[in-house]
Amino acid sequence: MWNKRRRDMFEDVFENMFEEMNEMLGNMLNSRLEADEGADGEPMVWGFSMTQKGNEPPEIKEFGNVDLRPVSGLPDEMAAQPQQIEGAMRKPLIDIMEAEDSLHVVVEMPGVSREDITLDSNGTTLDIKALTEDRKYSEHVELPAKVLPDSAKATYKNGVLEVIFQYDKSDKQSIKVN
Repeated sequence: MWNKRRRDMFEDVFENMFEEMNEMLGNMLNSRLEADEGADGEPMVWGFSMTQKGNEPPEIKEFGNVDLRPVSGLPDEMAAQPQQIEGAMRKPLIDIMEAEDSLHVVVEMPGVSREDITLDSNGTTLDIKALTEDRKYSEHVELPAKVLPDSAKATYKNGVLEVIFQYDKSDKQSIKVN
C-alpha cells in the first residue's frame, strides 16, 4: 500500500527557498557580527514584499533598515543596484488594496505616534514620512490608480496606518452608442 503523501512542486520550491534563506541569514549575521554592526540593540530588518494586481506581473519591493544585498548571494545585477535604504531610515511594509469605490493603503510603522506622521499626495503618488528620535520611516508610493487627494481619510492605530482614497473618476466620460 502507498502510505506516503505525494509531494507537489510548491513544497519543493518552498523547501529550497527556506534552505537558501537560512544560509543567507547565517552569512549575513556572521558578517554583521564581524563588522560589529547592529550592536546598538536596533533590530536589523531586510526583506521583500510582493504585490500583484490582477493578471499583471508581480511587483517586488525591498524594505527594511539595512542593505544586505552584498552578503545575500543575490545575482550581481541585483547586488550592483544603488543602495535604496538610507542609514537609519526604514522603509515600511506597505499593502495596497483596490476596492470597487476606494483605494486602501495600509502601512506598518510601529514605534511612532500619529503626530509624527506626514502624508503628501498629488493623486498618483503618496509620500509617507514618520520621524521620531528612535524611529524614522520614509517611502514614496506610486498609486495604481488616480485618486482624489482631498478625499483621503487616514487612521493610525497599533502601529498600522491606513489611508483610504476615493478614485478620481473625472477623466471618465460616457460614450453614446448609436
